[in-house]
Amino acid sequence: MTKTASVKIEPPPRSRARRQAPTVRRQDLLAVTVSCLARLGPRGTTGREICRQAGVSHGLLRHYFHNPENLLYETYEELCDHFIARFEAVLADDSLQPWDALDRFFAVLYSEEWANTDLLGAWMAFWTMVRTNADFAAKSEEHNVRLRELLALAISRLPTGGQTVKTEDAVVIISAVMDGLWLDYCLSPTRTTRDRALELCCLTARRLIPPG
Repeated sequence: MTKTASVKIEPPPRSRARRQAPTVRRQDLLAVTVSCLARLGPRGTTGREICRQAGVSHGLLRHYFHNPENLLYETYEELCDHFIARFEAVLADDSLQPWDALDRFFAVLYSEEWANTDLLGAWMAFWTMVRTNADFAAKSEEHNVRLRELLALAISRLPTGGQTVKTEDAVVIISAVMDGLWLDYCLSPTRTTRDRALELCCLTARRLIPPG
């Protein structure tokens, strides 16, 4: 899930809408876009609807986005890039031991920032567009390739007591577990809790790559 400032899900307070710096305003518009996607789907998430909910004029979109007509793609691109940036930051943290870094890697995915119903709704809309839009499909492929590269890097640093599968296979398995548990948690936090999802990811990694 390509990073860049944190993307909040809650729509910004309208009383501050016209006094924020351009970078902050852009992030707020992205947040409103995500919220609209979760509730209205891609067809209902128009530039005018986003501006209506954000409390700004439609013409202001041109000040904050390269292509206002392609706002959904820019939102998808921003989320992918920010997500990858968070993982890159974890692996660049020299204070973390290799296993701690991998565990932190999982914790990012199941944090409140990334595991919530609004973001699930937005991703479901994006997945629909990945199947029908070449730009979305290319970005999705780039995002997933980079995510797997980072997972492979994290695994390559682990001190192990005898790896039971090849690194490339471990990456595929761990990615599938991460995605499946993330989806299960977002759909029903009571069925699979955040802590349980995180625990199972960590357990899967240690079964595939026993610590030394």
